[in-house]
Amino acid sequence: MYKPVFTQQPESWRQWWSAVRGFAAGWYGVPPGKVAGYHRDVDLLGRQLGVSLPPSIHEWAAFAGDLQQAGLLDRAVRDRFTLGWDAGIEAVTLLTLCEGDVCWGVRQEHLAGEDPPVDAWLLDPGGPRSPRWWRRHTPTTSQFALQHLIAYLHAAGGGFTVSLPPSPELLERLRSIGRTSIDLGGQILIEDDDLIIVAGKSLWTPDEETDITVQVEIGASRIDFIPPPLVDLARSGGGMSHGAFIGVRHR
Repeated sequence: MYKPVFTQQPESWRQWWSAVRGFAAGWYGVPPGKVAGYHRDVDLLGRQLGVSLPPSIHEWAAFAGDLQQAGLLDRAVRDRFTLGWDAGIEAVTLLTLCEGDVCWGVRQEHLAGEDPPVDAWLLDPGGPRSPRWWRRHTPTTSQFALQHLIAYLHAAGGGFTVSLPPSPELLERLRSIGRTSIDLGGQILIEDDDLIIVAGKSLWTPDEETDITVQVEIGASRIDFIPPPLVDLARSGGGMSHGAFIGVRHR
């Protein structure tokens, strides 16, 4: 059974990565591993660039390596680990969408930070156009890893996503369901035993749109004990569902 790991708001890159690894251990069964902030491939890349790369990028590489060794990288992250330097856009690349048209990375001007922000940009894999559509994805590299783990989490009990107009009252009701909650920069992460809820503006929602997205995932122990507000929310329409939430909208 998953136990909440974000019992308080992390304050440093080490605390964030410790919690990210705890999250992966609880939901994906990956050994927590050591948060060292060092990885030889990142060290080599930094020496080639003549800079010291942030510890959080080191940790991203180490974490991806642990997922790969456990045979879980494709399930937990799904997309292609593409650590490297893109001279054209002057950024350290971290990951490329498996379809090949989106890349995530840390721009050169942010490499001095310990846990720098991650941007996303569009690629043109089949043509000559240069990358375009820069956009901030997450405020830190550690949150980038966490958001990917959440996005592709297909928990044993089930889950659903739904989009709806923003509502402070809804967010407070959702907070009351869990034991803990932290801020993810525009979203909140709520946890309880075998339960996570992420609510707020999706990372992919255009700036001009205001709807929020609620994602819910439950472990097997929760199948017969789903909080009624979540059942009501799953019935509200739209989005996708799996496991215990399949067919809820039609009941």
